[in-house]
Amino acid sequence: MTLSPTDVGSGIDSLAHQLLSRTADAVFVMDTTTGRAAHRWYERGHSRLDLPANAGDQQLVSWIHPDDLPGVLDAYAGVINNGESRTAFARIHPDRMQPKRASLLIVIRDIRDFVPDGLLVQIWYLEPDSELLRDIEPSASMSSLADAAPVGLQVTSASGRVSFENDRFRVLADPGRSLVDERVAVAVEEGVTFSEDLVIGGRSGRLRVVPTLDDSGDLVLAVASLEDASQIQAAEKQFDALFLSSPLATALVGLDGTLLRANESFAIVIGYDRDVLEGKTFQEITHPDDLSADEDLLAEVVAGTRQHYQMEKRYLHASGHEIWVDLTVAPVRGPDGAVQNFVAHVEDITSRRSMITLDDSDDDLTYWALHDHLTALPNRRYLEHHLANSLQRTRRASDRPVVMFMDLDDFKPVNDRHGHAVGDEVLRTIARRLRNACRDDAVVARYGGDEFVVVSRRLRTVADVPLLADRIGGAIRGPIEVPGVDEQIRVGVSIGIAVAHEGDQPIDVLARADDAAYRAKRSGKGQIRY
Repeated sequence: MTLSPTDVGSGIDSLAHQLLSRTADAVFVMDTTTGRAAHRWYERGHSRLDLPANAGDQQLVSWIHPDDLPGVLDAYAGVINNGESRTAFARIHPDRMQPKRASLLIVIRDIRDFVPDGLLVQIWYLEPDSELLRDIEPSASMSSLADAAPVGLQVTSASGRVSFENDRFRVLADPGRSLVDERVAVAVEEGVTFSEDLVIGGRSGRLRVVPTLDDSGDLVLAVASLEDASQIQAAEKQFDALFLSSPLATALVGLDGTLLRANESFAIVIGYDRDVLEGKTFQEITHPDDLSADEDLLAEVVAGTRQHYQMEKRYLHASGHEIWVDLTVAPVRGPDGAVQNFVAHVEDITSRRSMITLDDSDDDLTYWALHDHLTALPNRRYLEHHLANSLQRTRRASDRPVVMFMDLDDFKPVNDRHGHAVGDEVLRTIARRLRNACRDDAVVARYGGDEFVVVSRRLRTVADVPLLADRIGGAIRGPIEVPGVDEQIRVGVSIGIAVAHEGDQPIDVLARADDAAYRAKRSGKGQIRY
């Protein structure tokens, strides 16, 4: 059925109307079948809300701040579905030109036992320093969620009154109630986040208080959580033991690059004792020529443009020599999603990159059969095998591999002027830069001589291809410093790009990319052709 004003207003004399209109700034009966106001009690002379004569629910909505409207609607829906009553707090819409902290307190009650399909809605205008604002009761919906929480929860208003506390909080806090109340009171008074491990009745407890501030920085309420810390501490000890004894070299790195924690495996790789290593920065132990690329990738992770990264780089061993590692870095994020720390895993690959240590074991022979001895990149044989597998997995046009064929510009003069040993070091530097410039899933291979190839299946849009080509070109063109050479060495690159077609064989797409690179080189240095 649909309510009419007559249904609601029958039997209400003028005196009762005046009483109802003065119990709040506005009182409505909402019809649950239409969601609109069926009747209201409102007197402009006594209300602090300026509603037009025919105001209904739509005019009331215009008073509510858009960011707080979902909470009001949720409370309204909760009463319809679950009965009883709900309380909602909302800021006033900025267009209303009210004082900055002026707000609305909205109470919605289920009166369907008395008025069919009716809800009673009462609205109070709250002045900026209203006691109602500081001591507002939590809504029933919040209470039900908090009661079901596995940790103890308590809500305290700005005036210090406890407006909610679940059973779990009482069980954990009661053996040391005075100590817990004292700590919460300090956090509420100072309006700051507070965290401390306490001994409560002989048990370890972890208390955390988080304040909620308004736009002016004043406290609205504070939420305290209390956990049984004995299980947490046991889990932390177990994790700590696993971390320290892990054969995987691992370190926890701060935002400023400080090594906050390092396990024994990491210390062995770098050559320092753990207590000496912890407190150093990764910048101190990184080879100067590799530091810029590492910091650039780290900045991308902090900015959110890259989820994690992997690169080959050199560390400076405690004894003074260089060691090569395969580095993987991932962020550790806080509850707000911001990066708090980084976890770094390293694998010592020095032996892979040095032919001096190469023996005749099956593992080494297999590895070097598929990798270039100078740069440790995959070689032509590996590349063709990988490309064949990628072409077999292609199902959609967007999955087709993109092949970039790179031919270095001005590399021959480097060999002619400085010798092949310097040229080899330039090729190793370029190989490292290519690895760092590409996505983790891309394959970077040395095709032969001064030619390199990149194969990627992750270039989903037209814009991704030139962006990667520009990034590769910029990385290669950067100045290269070689020990023993007084001047900086610069080389360029001509790039040919081909997208695999349906039915292609590896030799087909490689030939098209090679031809495009040849045309790029013929048209001038540093060109890109498709």
